[in-house]
Amino acid sequence: MPPRKPPRGQCQIEDGREACPLRCRFNRFTRDDLSIWSWELRCVDCGYRETVAYRSDDEEPLATDPEICPFCLVGGWEPGRDPCAEEPG
Repeated sequence: MPPRKPPRGQCQIEDGREACPLRCRFNRFTRDDLSIWSWELRCVDCGYRETVAYRSDDEEPLATDPEICPFCLVGGWEPGRDPCAEEPG
């Protein structure tokens, strides 16, 4: 389940809101020996947007599983899907 509000109180519409219509997008790109995983969390009302991406060619080894959403910490999503709108597969 996604967060109910943007992280760190960044809702730009009303500070006292109980929840925001947040949507998540997961994508994975693979070419030869390079993989890129990207996660985007955005509010469809206020335009808040946060993106997290991981690359397989980073100098530092990945400290987290790039297949797990950094916002709700749930994995098992297919690329191009909106995890906020469905249950994991």
